[in-house]
Amino acid sequence: MIDPVASLEGPGRWIGQIYPTSHFLTIARGTFSKALSLTDLWASFIPLLIAVPLVLGLSVWLLKKQEG
Repeated sequence: MIDPVASLEGPGRWIGQIYPTSHFLTIARGTFSKALSLTDLWASFIPLLIAVPLVLGLSVWLLKKQEG
């Protein structure tokens, strides 16, 4: 991500806040650059824990059966 989500406005900020990559980057930067612990980063894990089953469920539901 080139621009931090905090600097975005309008729909861009909304999309950035629900996009899982922005939360993953927050976790990665906090872990490797700032040596933050799990207790410091727990709020960024919640959207990822919601996004993984949601994306997986949608992909299974929308995937067309391949019969051959």
